[in-house]
Amino acid sequence: MAIAVAGLFLPATDAFALWDDKLKLFAEEKVTRDDNIFRLPKDVDPVSANGSTISRGDTYRTTSLGLNLDVPMSRQRLQADYTWNATRFNRLADLDFNGHDARAAWLWQLGNDASGQLGYTETFALASFANIQRSTPDPLKVQQAFFNAAYLVTPRWRLQAGASGLELSNGAEAFQGLDLNVLYTEVAVSYVTPANTSVGLSARTEDGRYPKSPTGNAYGQYRAGIVADWTPTGVSRVSARADHVSRHYAQVSQQQQDFDGNTARAEYDWKPTGKFSLAGVVQRDIFPYQDIGSSFVLVKGITLRPTLSLTEKIDLSGTLDYSVREFLGNPALPSGVSPNRTDRVRSATATVSYRPLQALTLLMSAQREARSSNVVPAAAVLPVDYVVNVISISARITF
Repeated sequence: MAIAVAGLFLPATDAFALWDDKLKLFAEEKVTRDDNIFRLPKDVDPVSANGSTISRGDTYRTTSLGLNLDVPMSRQRLQADYTWNATRFNRLADLDFNGHDARAAWLWQLGNDASGQLGYTETFALASFANIQRSTPDPLKVQQAFFNAAYLVTPRWRLQAGASGLELSNGAEAFQGLDLNVLYTEVAVSYVTPANTSVGLSARTEDGRYPKSPTGNAYGQYRAGIVADWTPTGVSRVSARADHVSRHYAQVSQQQQDFDGNTARAEYDWKPTGKFSLAGVVQRDIFPYQDIGSSFVLVKGITLRPTLSLTEKIDLSGTLDYSVREFLGNPALPSGVSPNRTDRVRSATATVSYRPLQALTLLMSAQREARSSNVVPAAAVLPVDYVVNVISISARITF
């Protein structure tokens, strides 16, 4: 790989310092082998499923160029990140794509008691084929602007508030009925101890609409509950929240898709030594729109993320995930189109990171994911069972 070879000629010292190390530039080359690009069930013929003679798997490369900016200004901090990437497939040239990730944020501070963030993020990438299981590429743009603030009313009581707006746009005409605009607001009040343990009450609202949906549907969601953050020892931390969620759609004909119930999420971080850490998440919540194309899904699952530093230059990390996803309907599509279904998804990922030089990082990653469903392929409008194995290697140089 060209970047890896070039990196061997860099001095074995710090990465080049730009603007007193406030600005970092990077270049990355990544090669990936995916044996089931379109996430097809094993018994489905790729020709009949996609209308053309193609193979299930392919190898593709991704070239990325980007920058990271972090500028402290007195008690303020300005941050910006941008990555441009170009993906090219060996055989499936119709999937070649140029995308980007961008983020800008102002981390503000007023006095000793008020702080917050003002920012914007944007992602432009191909939507996951796990959601559609067909060969039609869907360029997906996600834009979000956000503002939040925290104020210590007293040394023990903290008031927080925030608002954000989100816009999701599908490039493929077949999926533009899933375009989504959402406005979020949140208010929370917490009691904070000298040990930085906190417990409080939180209320969130979510107003969404599907501007190109054939149903013209919209929804309102209200969430209220308890939030807590606890550091039981110097090497562990627990954060959790439990809410009652009420979600209602505007159309009377869609009332069977309303949701009224309890959700919960708990995260545990444990770092017993300087070389090993473990993070665990248990949740029962409404599945994020980014992962399932705006479908209304309830997910119940557990995730484990261990990390081990073998040496100063070699790190091992992994992710184990198991979830049960209950599809409660898709309000962006006409009534009756989305069958009731329950999926079980199992995923395991292992990554090895090697830094021969401080400016050069080499990565190797392997992932296996399997999904099973109670819906058989002949009856399903939405995707069903699949198994996929993904292996990738990459090299990144930082300047």
